[in-house]
Amino acid sequence: MNAQEKVQAEQVLKHLFMGTQVDGLQFGLSSSTNKLYFTNYKEIEDIGGQLYLNIETKWCLFENSPIEYPANENEIEDYTEAEQYNRIYQIRRQKVTNVQLGETAPHLLLTLENGYTIFINGCNDMYECWQAGVEDEEELWLVVAAPGNEIAFWVPDRFQW
Repeated sequence: MNAQEKVQAEQVLKHLFMGTQVDGLQFGLSSSTNKLYFTNYKEIEDIGGQLYLNIETKWCLFENSPIEYPANENEIEDYTEAEQYNRIYQIRRQKVTNVQLGETAPHLLLTLENGYTIFINGCNDMYECWQAGVEDEEELWLVVAAPGNEIAFWVPDRFQW
C-alpha cells in the first residue's frame, strides 16, 4: 500500500462512514465472515444505497485505543459467534467519529463516539480481508483490503478529491 493510495482510500472511507452509525449485522457462512450495516444520518446527497462493511478476517473491539494495534490475524483473539454478536451489540447506534487505515497494511480502524474502536485486520497474502462500500445498483462505491497489503478503491467520477 503506497502512501498516496492510503490517503485517497482514507478520504473515500471518511466520506462514506463519518457520522454514520452501526445499525445492523448479518452473519456469513463461516464464523469469520460478517457484514455490518451502517445508517447514514448526515444526508450526503451523493450516496444513495445501503452502506456496509464486509469482514472476512479477524477483528476486535477496543474499549480504548491501545498503544499498539495488532500487526496481523495471529495477534487477534478468536471470537465465538455469540461474542461477535455481543461486541456488535455494544456498539449499536454509535456514530463513527474517525476512520483510519494502518500505516503499512490496510487495517481498518473505525472510532466511535463512545470511544470504542473497531479494528479489522487488513493483512493477508492470499485473500481480501474486508470490503466497504455502498449497495447501489447505479454507482460503484467500494474500498477493498486486497491481498499483499494492498488497498483498492472505486468511486463515481464525480467524487471530489
